[in-house]
Amino acid sequence: MSGLFDDLDRLDLGEHVRRWSASETRAAEGDVSQWMAAAQQFAARLQADGVGMSDEQWRATSRAWAALLAAAERSTGAQSNEWLMRDLWLRASLLKSVGPRLDVPLLDEGPVLERALNAMPMTSEAAAELAPGWRELERAQILELRTTRRLLAPARLVESLFVDHPRRGEYEAWRELAERLP
Repeated sequence: MSGLFDDLDRLDLGEHVRRWSASETRAAEGDVSQWMAAAQQFAARLQADGVGMSDEQWRATSRAWAALLAAAERSTGAQSNEWLMRDLWLRASLLKSVGPRLDVPLLDEGPVLERALNAMPMTSEAAAELAPGWRELERAQILELRTTRRLLAPARLVESLFVDHPRRGEYEAWRELAERLP
């Protein structure tokens, strides 16, 4: 799709939704910086203009956001959880400003917690074992511990929404441990 990354800063929210909903987006190619710019511009526009949207607009926006991130990951790879982290932070930010709505994927609080926990590079038990002496660990292990802390950050922003979540206990164990991680 030629021009996919053109004028991203000039698009209003509806235009972002249309651009990233187009079927050609699925096969789009681009470098990491282009996809990051696209995600950043879409997220900024959504955070600025998303309040007051209808349910159908929210659902269309949710589909477009998911399509953009999926195309970015297909085109560039996971980029050390870059696309996951952008998704978690946007969801947490929207939950904070707009509130939860189960009928709207971007406003469903469950995926913030579930996707973060599912992406943990190790078990909480293994992390708890490594945490006290993290300064003596090899670089790869330190990075894994930092990844766990980074993954928990968006969930902590909206943790009050997880009161009845079935994985709340698992989250609590991680949250308690996060204070001791690098």
